[in-house]
Amino acid sequence: MGAFDIACICMYASPMNLQSLPCYCATLRQAARAVTVLYEEMLADSGLHATQFTTLQVLETAPGLTTTEVAEVIGIDQTTATRTLALIKKGGLAKDTIGDDRRQRCWFLTPQGQTQMRKLRPRWEAAQQAFEKRLGRSEALALKQASFTAASRLAAS
Repeated sequence: MGAFDIACICMYASPMNLQSLPCYCATLRQAARAVTVLYEEMLADSGLHATQFTTLQVLETAPGLTTTEVAEVIGIDQTTATRTLALIKKGGLAKDTIGDDRRQRCWFLTPQGQTQMRKLRPRWEAAQQAFEKRLGRSEALALKQASFTAASRLAAS
């Protein structure tokens, strides 16, 4: 393992020494990394990353979405959605069918994926509660709303 790999592991194993930054983008990325660590800890032994769990949540809520629709709902690019969906398919958690156009793929949870979601839901709820406890419930809800508003407005421009 090279020095870079060790530094990356250590960054997540110890508390981050954050500085307030003047840039909105950098500050949002700091927050996103810190929140990701919280949720990744929740998923630690499941074999899933937070991005994959989010994708499974979307498929559970709205089965039959195309790859493009999954990307749009989450706010990621098509390539990232394709890779994420391929990984959860490889893990047996989702399956795809041909859509209206033979190039389209429509995505669904498999029975194994549904079982995994039931198993992980209490952990996700615990992560949600930990987030609210650290920030305060009203601050957490306000941050969620402000983040969604920012993403929606910036994506529309």
